[in-house]
Amino acid sequence: MAKQEIGLLNLFQLMQEDLNDDRELTPFQRFAIDRQKTRMRKRARLDTPGLDEKAVRDFLATNLFVGETCVDLDPFIEHNAALFITEVFERYNRRSDPDLIQVPFDPRHLNLWRFGPGSANGVVGTHTAEKIWQPMSTTSLAKPAVVMLRRNNTYFRAFDGNKKVDGVTVVAGSRLATVPKNEDTRRTIAMEPSGNMALQLAYGEYVTQVLRSIGLDISKQQPKNKALARRGSSEDSLVTIDMKSASDMISPKLVKRLFPFEHFKAMITFRSPCTELPNGDLVDLNMISTMGNGFTFPVMTLIFLSLIYAVRLKMGGPSKWVDWSNTGVFGDDIIVPKHEAELLIKTLEGCGFIVNYDKSYLEGPFRESCGGDYFNGDDVTPFYVKSLSQASEVYVALNQVFEWCAKVNYLLPRTIEYLAGLIDGPVLFVPEWCGNDSGFRTTQVSRRYKLLMPVIPRHRTKCPMFDMMLAVGGFVSQRGSNLFFMPRPYKTRYKVRATRLPNGYLDGSDPLSRTAAVSNYVESFAFLLTLCKGSGA
Repeated sequence: MAKQEIGLLNLFQLMQEDLNDDRELTPFQRFAIDRQKTRMRKRARLDTPGLDEKAVRDFLATNLFVGETCVDLDPFIEHNAALFITEVFERYNRRSDPDLIQVPFDPRHLNLWRFGPGSANGVVGTHTAEKIWQPMSTTSLAKPAVVMLRRNNTYFRAFDGNKKVDGVTVVAGSRLATVPKNEDTRRTIAMEPSGNMALQLAYGEYVTQVLRSIGLDISKQQPKNKALARRGSSEDSLVTIDMKSASDMISPKLVKRLFPFEHFKAMITFRSPCTELPNGDLVDLNMISTMGNGFTFPVMTLIFLSLIYAVRLKMGGPSKWVDWSNTGVFGDDIIVPKHEAELLIKTLEGCGFIVNYDKSYLEGPFRESCGGDYFNGDDVTPFYVKSLSQASEVYVALNQVFEWCAKVNYLLPRTIEYLAGLIDGPVLFVPEWCGNDSGFRTTQVSRRYKLLMPVIPRHRTKCPMFDMMLAVGGFVSQRGSNLFFMPRPYKTRYKVRATRLPNGYLDGSDPLSRTAAVSNYVESFAFLLTLCKGSGA
């Protein structure tokens, strides 16, 4: 067993002992402690054998399930969900161009393309500056659209014309990989061809803007879902619904029945028709898209929103608009009024989705959504320790432990002492506005202090023809006469740097990131760290 795994297991053992202490507790404290006990290992990076193989098997089973799924929708709900989607696109297009009257699809929005932030099948590197000078990988069906994308761009047109190439490489489809989910599970993610991903992201941004135009801004929705979940836990008026593998379970049959044909055609064109498994086998995909596809999340959000609207309309709710005061949709995190839950769940299951009843909360004092857990209106969200392999990760854990202790008013002394003991040298006390990985966040920081700062490698750009394009997009920076970019490191390294409080600041308090109550609690027990290790000021 690796040293870092032993460190995690030791931490969890001590945390369990802290959480099992016999003390008088309020119902809120008891629930928060029980929640922490059951969820503490959720994101721990423990090398459990066989998880990759199991993730691939589960993906293949889901793919087979989607291929055999029959969409069984109430005709009224199907009609009104499809009408909702069509009308929101038509209204958005009409605002963009007054001449587009009742036009559901405007291809000009595909100019919103960009490279994805992760790995792509058929391309080396993850940063835009690495991808931009390589040929775009694409599936056969998407090739004409990718070639047109390049021809419509001045830089690509000049680059390809100079080399007398079309700038694309045809691949069969995506490539399947696995990423950690929790200690018992890994999830699959498909690395799309770079050209397909550019078009998928363009279409996904189109859908995102349409959602924003009717009041659902995906970039700002998580806090709204958390607020609704908190309200549902205190009033028992709203329910939270979660689904299993929802991003992999959207069938082409469902999309064809809900979306205008031009949108269905675009999704079919931009998706990968097959994926390459880790063993090299190719598998035809029955799902419209996978986790990793650039339009999966906004399309999933719009589908669920349309079904909520149609269900609500069938129950006598409002027409032509959505009441956001009692509705939250963020991917498959759904919040609706309690009386709508039964019919909505039946509708979701009729679309081929599987409701995760273990993570759906339809009654009682607890609700969970978008990473926020609430009991009778109080925050009982547990903290998760992923790794303890370097000092920055230990500081992340320390800060999370103290903030949880402040929230629950329950100290974890063994846990704190163990984490402090993992730090080489004195503890670094940093202002509260610093990141959790910089050091121990506190108001009582010395005027001159030390902190951990990431060491980010810098690479020079490889193709001067694209330097202007990259600079305008903010993908490269300049040092002297050289342009450089910072690729995403496999593992971030840190160095200790000395700095000082800005002029005019008397302490390290930050009311925007911490409440006064949390700050006071942390200060009252921070002496434990000083006793264990001393100050690094």
